[in-house]
Amino acid sequence: ASFNNSRSLHFFLAAWPVVGIWFTALGISTMAFNLNGFNFNQSVVDSQGRVINTWADIINRANLGMEVMHERNAHNFPLDLAAIEVPSING
Repeated sequence: ASFNNSRSLHFFLAAWPVVGIWFTALGISTMAFNLNGFNFNQSVVDSQGRVINTWADIINRANLGMEVMHERNAHNFPLDLAAIEVPSING
C-alpha cells in the first residue's frame, strides 16, 4: 500500500492490529456460544433426549424473534416458539 504521508502510515499500522483483535474476539465469542447459524435445534441434548438449555439457545431464540419481525407472514411464528416438539430441518 502506498501512503501519502507518515501520519497515514502510522494510523494504519496502529489500527490494523486493533481491528484484527476485535475480529478475533468476535470469532472466539461466537464459537464459545456455539452460534453457528439460525436454527430451531437445541444445542445440548442428554442421553434420554431431554433438552439442556444453554445461553446459545436463548440467544438463538432472540435472534429468531428479531429476524421474524422483518418477515411478512409472521402470524404463526409464536406458535413455533411455543411448540413442545422442535421442528426438524434435516428432513
